[in-house]
Amino acid sequence: MKGLGTLVAVQALLSTISGVLMSQMSFIGKVGITVMYRDYGIFKIWWKTAILLFTVQLALLFVLWLIRKLLSRRLSFAILLLFLLFGLIGAYFTYLDFTTTSHRVLKTNFHAGGYLVWGSWVLACVYFMVMPIRKKQLHEEIIGPDEVSMP
Repeated sequence: MKGLGTLVAVQALLSTISGVLMSQMSFIGKVGITVMYRDYGIFKIWWKTAILLFTVQLALLFVLWLIRKLLSRRLSFAILLLFLLFGLIGAYFTYLDFTTTSHRVLKTNFHAGGYLVWGSWVLACVYFMVMPIRKKQLHEEIIGPDEVSMP
């Protein structure tokens, strides 16, 4: 697929931005993580958060790539729409969590980082829905470039 490397680079950039934003949580959030919720300590360090988010995005890209390569065009589009719907529902539930629970006090930057994660998810889904698979390229990947040119 054309532009997949660019998409990975964009996902790395968005994960880094998201990690930086999430690490800029409020003082109350940092104290809460230090005292009570030690499992979430990764969110206090921006580069660890960025690596975690980028790993999740790479796993998503791999799954979407497999779906696009292995399934028929209609079926893959339907599954990609389902993944897009999951991303939009995830963003909605993140919004509900950030507005109705104690997570409201984590600060706007932390919230923006959370929304950016879901935006990256949606971007990946839209990319795989829009970008066509070239038949020759797919044929060469399955059979091999030497065998394609034979009559």
